[in-house]
Amino acid sequence: MKRILLGIAIALSVLWADEEKDSYLPPYEPHSSVSPKVQEFLDAATPSNLERNMIAPSYDVLGRKKKQGHLATPYSFVLRQEKMDVLVSFLDIPEKDEQTVSAEYRFENGVRQYWLNGVTVSEEDYFNNIETNGTFYSPSYTASLTAEEIISLLNGVTPVYISEIVSAQDAAVYTSILDTTTVSTWAFTNGYKGSGIGVYFAENGCPKLSVINTSNFVQNSSCANGITSHATSMVRVFQTTAPNAILYQYPKGESPNISSLTPQVEIGFHSYSGSSDSTYTTNDRNLDNFIYANDITSFVASGNQNSSSGSFYVTTPGKALNAVTVGGVYPFTNNYETFSRWKNSQVKNQKPEIATYDYFSFPNDAHFVDDNGTTYNGVTRGTSAATAFSAGVFADILQQHPFFKHHPEMAKALMITASTKPIGNASSYDQDNSSKAAKGIPLYKNMGWNTRSRYWRGANSCCFTGDSIVFTESNIVKNKRYRIAISWLVPGSYVFVNKNISQDIDLYVIQDGSIIASSSSAKNPFEVVDFTASSSSNLKIRIKRYANSGSGNVVLGYNMWFE
Repeated sequence: MKRILLGIAIALSVLWADEEKDSYLPPYEPHSSVSPKVQEFLDAATPSNLERNMIAPSYDVLGRKKKQGHLATPYSFVLRQEKMDVLVSFLDIPEKDEQTVSAEYRFENGVRQYWLNGVTVSEEDYFNNIETNGTFYSPSYTASLTAEEIISLLNGVTPVYISEIVSAQDAAVYTSILDTTTVSTWAFTNGYKGSGIGVYFAENGCPKLSVINTSNFVQNSSCANGITSHATSMVRVFQTTAPNAILYQYPKGESPNISSLTPQVEIGFHSYSGSSDSTYTTNDRNLDNFIYANDITSFVASGNQNSSSGSFYVTTPGKALNAVTVGGVYPFTNNYETFSRWKNSQVKNQKPEIATYDYFSFPNDAHFVDDNGTTYNGVTRGTSAATAFSAGVFADILQQHPFFKHHPEMAKALMITASTKPIGNASSYDQDNSSKAAKGIPLYKNMGWNTRSRYWRGANSCCFTGDSIVFTESNIVKNKRYRIAISWLVPGSYVFVNKNISQDIDLYVIQDGSIIASSSSAKNPFEVVDFTASSSSNLKIRIKRYANSGSGNVVLGYNMWFE
């Protein structure tokens, strides 16, 4: 009787949740436009009426006034030739993965198993049949343009958005100690240290080369801020966590061209903070497009709140929906740091998706004063450090499990299901997070062992039968804890225009004919459930596409972790 009542209650809660959601999502129709500041530049570059009247009209050889074509005035004039530094963002994203692909991966009891399009295959055959190299897409570029050049781009056939370049501010560097991780006992002892994995990070300052491992570091940045303590700290945190990975540095705020690097870049991380209000900005959109088009897992800092009276909105580019946004946890209490930002943006998707330790000390590092007058003393604290650490952890995972390469949708699901070490104040601290994400710290052992993973890729019309994907999980153990998450990628350009996700997908877990767990949020591009199996019966997994705009491909990942 209790089980029947529980099933009815969950079903009603799902129904109520659905009633609050939009069943129709508008299509994506991009149009070229500019930011308000660029519009001011264009307006200022156009001569005033007085100046226009002072310009002599043009005459032909017979003394007749020339026709002015489309110009609104009878006088000829030219735009002023001053230039503005701008960010040009492409609003169209090249679609790919038109061929439908589904895959499944299990790592249980030390055995790797692969399925491709429902058929069991060997590890060699799986990777031989999966295309991992495609045309690289850069969603934006910076340029110094005149008003005439800006107008020419706006009138072109490719829809663009042109905005001013806004300098991001580094997350603050804090002084304290982080002395505990679980990576060493589960990754390092088994030989997983990020070997063969390429990672880029975005930072304008440069690390002090005498402090870092230069053999695994490639500088592709102009070091606009000189040698900085922050850049040095980020490299130290990452290299300590994934000592064998190759780290490439690029300027922050841009989309790096990483198409020709060896080893190939699989991961990116952004340990800095920009806009700190609710706005989903062009930089958030560009990162979403970058991840969507290039399949690069990206970790971003939720940001540090420097004032008790601040808004606590997650900072840019941490608002990017396709990125894994990371909050900071104080290791000595297992509570969120009081400065870790948590408030969701205007899109209302829940951020951060994960949180982890953010307080590291490297007692043997030489101290120095950087080019901005800040002393590096081997200690770093903040969500930026938690982000660098998370990227390092995932580099180790990719060495252990290449199946997750080029699949940021599965990376997020994996990190969320692995978040099992409780954060003491998570429910009360992150006040607008109602899901089971970011309530615990990801543990390496929960990503490297006892997981079952799947993905589905193809055109927007693929993969779902009716509105659902349904399959069975077998070998379930009664009273064992399970966490299941799905995650999918969305085009950033769609989100920027509509302030909503382009596909709304829900997750249901059914056992013995009853729904035992469900997650049906309206704004998140992920869903997660955490439950204890009430019997040893198989689980029926239903992934339902509740709403669809028709924009974007299906890029959907699934992961199940069990104790």
